[in-house]
Amino acid sequence: MLRNYFLVAYRTLLRYKAYTTLNVLGLSLGLTCGILIFQVLKFQLSYDGYHSRKDRIYRVMTDFYSDGVGHSGGVPTPMGQALRNDFAFLEKISMIFDQHDILVTIPDDKGRAVRKFNEEQLISYAEPDLFEILDYQWQAGNPRLSLTQPNTAVITRKLAQKYFGDADPVGKRLRISNDLDVKITGVLGDIPDNTDRRTELFISWATLKNYKGAGGAGMDNWGGVNSSMHCFVLTRDGTGEATAAKAMTGFIKKYHPRDAKEWGHPFIPLSQIHFATDYDGTMSKRQLYALGVIGLFLILTACINFVNLATAQALKRSREVGVRKVIGGTKPQLFWQFIAETGLITVLSVVLAILLAEITLPSLNSWVYETAGLNLFGNLRLLSDGPMALFLLALLALVTLLVGSYPGLVLAGFQPVAALKGKISTQQVGGMSIRRSLVVLQFVLTQLLIIGSIVVTRQMEFFRGKDIGYDPSAVVLLNIPTSDKATEALRYRFSQVPGVEKVSFSSFAPTSQSNNNTSHRFDTRQEDEKWSVNTKPGDSHYLETYGLKLVAGKNIAESDTTRGFLVNETYVRRLGGKLKPADVVGRTLEVWDRRYPIVGVMKDWNNLSLHNEIQPIAVFADRGRYHTAGIKVNTAHLNETLAGIERVWNETYPDHLYNRTFLDERIANAYQTENLILQLIRAFSGIAIVIGCLGLYGLVSFMAAQKTKEIGVRKVLGATVPQILALFGREFGKLILLAFVVAAPAGWWVMSQWLEDYTYRIPIGWPVFAVAIVTTTIIAAITVGWQSFRAATANPASSLKSE
Repeated sequence: MLRNYFLVAYRTLLRYKAYTTLNVLGLSLGLTCGILIFQVLKFQLSYDGYHSRKDRIYRVMTDFYSDGVGHSGGVPTPMGQALRNDFAFLEKISMIFDQHDILVTIPDDKGRAVRKFNEEQLISYAEPDLFEILDYQWQAGNPRLSLTQPNTAVITRKLAQKYFGDADPVGKRLRISNDLDVKITGVLGDIPDNTDRRTELFISWATLKNYKGAGGAGMDNWGGVNSSMHCFVLTRDGTGEATAAKAMTGFIKKYHPRDAKEWGHPFIPLSQIHFATDYDGTMSKRQLYALGVIGLFLILTACINFVNLATAQALKRSREVGVRKVIGGTKPQLFWQFIAETGLITVLSVVLAILLAEITLPSLNSWVYETAGLNLFGNLRLLSDGPMALFLLALLALVTLLVGSYPGLVLAGFQPVAALKGKISTQQVGGMSIRRSLVVLQFVLTQLLIIGSIVVTRQMEFFRGKDIGYDPSAVVLLNIPTSDKATEALRYRFSQVPGVEKVSFSSFAPTSQSNNNTSHRFDTRQEDEKWSVNTKPGDSHYLETYGLKLVAGKNIAESDTTRGFLVNETYVRRLGGKLKPADVVGRTLEVWDRRYPIVGVMKDWNNLSLHNEIQPIAVFADRGRYHTAGIKVNTAHLNETLAGIERVWNETYPDHLYNRTFLDERIANAYQTENLILQLIRAFSGIAIVIGCLGLYGLVSFMAAQKTKEIGVRKVLGATVPQILALFGREFGKLILLAFVVAAPAGWWVMSQWLEDYTYRIPIGWPVFAVAIVTTTIIAAITVGWQSFRAATANPASSLKSE
């Protein structure tokens, strides 16, 4: 019996090739998107799930409380030792200090540089307990001993292969930034894809104390937080997040005695770090859920498509059903016959979807990683991946039953006499009301995706066009290996390059993801302020190079050391009272035990991305902290100018690799995730539109079949082609309007929630919804136009000759 079902189903699908092709195409597109989105969700939700003690691992973060709440993924440098001394419920604790874009040199036996590498991935200084908290696969060395001594390091097998080929790396030496030699004492297995900790080279924490190049001077400083200083802890069995939170209340009072109410150090579970975007997480769970909903939309749209086409096809198969019933076919047999046909179509669609996913995913993942620096999909292994295999089987079963049940019941319910005479009515194949409801639902889903695409596009255009307080274009940024050469002599040499207009040395560019926030005291106040200040050491050319403006006072004087401070307007406002910018000029500010006058107030600029509010900022001279050269260039002869800058840099730092970026490109990188979401939602919206068009084709085919005689009568009575076309136009116009009434408020609410994540955001006005409904109307008109025109221009004699 089962064999007969599928044999008949196979022959039926071959007979109705157009019907089969449309259904397979629509379902396969929806299922391909479903597979890709499921892979995204599965991979992203698996981040750091491979650690055996994951339920007991936390990372300590920092919150700042004043008139708002600020967040940092960093902690004060003494955090690890203090936790170790105070809390017995913590089994293991490890501090980590991360760096990136670091020069690594392979020296020969005589110490001469053989090869150089610029490591963009993280290099981390770590305490050895890290390897008892997180799971690393050790291929050589002892996890408890390899990083206990200063100037020791462990590297991954991938990095060892890169540096030394097949030779044993243990015992060999590396030189970091040309001023730190470390000995390799261990080799780790390669880092899994599903982790945010991409460190390939670990250096012992004991090295940090005496290595000025890694900022070890603040080992006992509780007043500052470096976003690259992290702390991981492993709690003992039975200790939960609530225990840690309760204990931290007294801990904060102990180590932040003067401003305990302004500090928080939450314990974030390992499973949530990847999604903690308020700190340094890379993916919002809200974005993942939205992506999952889009995947369901697309699969549901494809299923609706199938039902519409199948019920439209039922009119053509009425006599077939009548014959089957006359010769003894029962309703269950006819129902399962149609389920078998649906199953074959679904199997074909799933196979095609798997092929499409396999073909597109590698190039798609590569494109995402290159443009957004984010492994979005992981590795797709459809045949060996258990969850994916279960998902595909579930999808196959659910889609078959979901889309096959209703058309199967309709066909099985035909009366044999009426079916043989071709007298099946519209109501017997479900009526127009069912099809209208399904098409309205398709229009709702499509309009929701269009509204989402428009809002994300406008938000990204807003990001690109918003004035951030200065002009970041045409500024070349260079990482300075050693600040001792950041002098007037080097500035002069850069300035002599044709096309170079201005040069500044500083710790950070005005807008940077690397930041240092610290405590401070204003004027004669007896206590530190209850909020931190973002410190940006920079020279007297900082303002002119980056185009920053003064609103009061003057610029800092040319000096290698601090002689005065520049603060921004936000700093003045946070001081409270009715202070104006001119009021703070001449009054003192104390930062890092340096007490000097405020000489000027700068106009506000966005020092972080537009996700965040502007922070209080202090700019002051401190040549020992200059790590960045900002060079304003004329773009008229850019290639020649860049070549000249590179030549000067190589002559000044011959032992280092030249690596430059543009400031505006670095700022744009802060919105990579949003750009990625925009591209994905545009792609999925396009696919939803294609699937929806197939559904519309099914409905207009059904309408044309239903209204054949009505159209013939109207034409005989004098109706014109435009009047006949208006019949179809009014029908679809009502459906579009009805869908819009549902989609508009739903889309407004969903996108308003999405925009809540941004401090600076666009309003959602009526043009968004106008574009959505106009787009939907045009798509519908194009889709139904040809079929409607064929029905309107058909010879009325053909439709009326049987009457």
